[in-house]
Amino acid sequence: MARGGGGRVREEEEELKGAKRGYREALSEGNREEEARWANVIGDIHKRRGEYVEALRWLRIDYEVTVKHLPQRHLIESCQSLGEVYLRLGRFSEALTYQKKHLQLAKDSKNLVEQQRASTQLGRTYHEILLRSENDHSAMLNAKKYFESAMELVKIIRKNASSEKSSYLKELIDAYNNLGMLELELENFEEAEKLLLEGLRICDEEEVNQYDDARTRLHHNLGNVYTELRRWKTAEDHIEKDIKICRQIRHLQGEAKGFINLGELHSQVQKYEQAELCYNKALRIIKDLEDEDALVDQIHQNIETVTKAAEVLEELKQDEQKLKKLVRDTSRARETSNERKLLLEQHALLDDLIEKARMISAWQKHKEFFQREKETLKWYTKSWDIYRSIGNLEGQALAKVNIGNALDSRGDWGGCIESF
Repeated sequence: MARGGGGRVREEEEELKGAKRGYREALSEGNREEEARWANVIGDIHKRRGEYVEALRWLRIDYEVTVKHLPQRHLIESCQSLGEVYLRLGRFSEALTYQKKHLQLAKDSKNLVEQQRASTQLGRTYHEILLRSENDHSAMLNAKKYFESAMELVKIIRKNASSEKSSYLKELIDAYNNLGMLELELENFEEAEKLLLEGLRICDEEEVNQYDDARTRLHHNLGNVYTELRRWKTAEDHIEKDIKICRQIRHLQGEAKGFINLGELHSQVQKYEQAELCYNKALRIIKDLEDEDALVDQIHQNIETVTKAAEVLEELKQDEQKLKKLVRDTSRARETSNERKLLLEQHALLDDLIEKARMISAWQKHKEFFQREKETLKWYTKSWDIYRSIGNLEGQALAKVNIGNALDSRGDWGGCIESF
């Protein structure tokens, strides 16, 4: 049974049965316009249920009937719907084909609202291409071009619209969200934060419902921004708001992605058990949707990553205890024949700890181990300064030998030879 209860499933089934009944009647009557409209409605229902392949089948029927039998203006909705589903399936070339056709049709008919809608979709497709590429400069430029165009268009539309306060409000909020999302991907975190917070400010100023889907997208991206800025508590607050809204409006894909974000946040602060719990919650939610194989694969990969990271963290803790004992042994062995051997062991272990801390992004530990590696050399250098200040040549010689040993243990052969 799908999340949200059997009542919702029954409602969807009744809606789908009604739409198919309408389609069959239109087909039997030869009413092409109604045939295309009902095929689009059926496709939209399957899209909302995450059944993208079945949605695509019905939307293709809508498109083919429209192309053969209806005026060109009817293609706008068909192209928009196909572009969106192809995007969700990750079939970007086909998504762009229909989205560009949507935009051209809107321009031909001087329909600013549809131009804004098409520009937004094109921006999102190029943004997805950017996310999945190493560094696709062309996708970045196109995403920016279309998102900025969508922002300009919605401002013109609102200016020309009636005095109704809420006119095209959601489109304006989404325009801020999309530009903020792009700046996040470009690692311009402060600019991303500014744009996304402006979107939230408009939501509050215009009294947008607390459970509106426009808010969830803003919270989702702000969670990512604050995670990147290492403002963990603020990030967690926004991610949890995203999850809460998605659950309330029964947006299963959004709720699952929210738990993925929360898992990644816990992983960043080495809370691997909590991270795995979040990923498993996402997995349980997404199993109720069809055609989400890429998201399922991502979740499984994340679970595998945190499992390995938890093992590295446990090794790090054990090695840290070994280091403490080694430091004590080295301290007792100063100015003995065993000191150099212990310094070499200490250096090797610190190198290993530094690498393990880097692997799991434990940057506080990374800094701590790096500082420890420098402490030995610092202590011997201070000793040499003291002996030099009092003119003790024997002490200076001994300190120089110790500095050479410390540099030797760090692999600084040039400095080691110079000191000796």
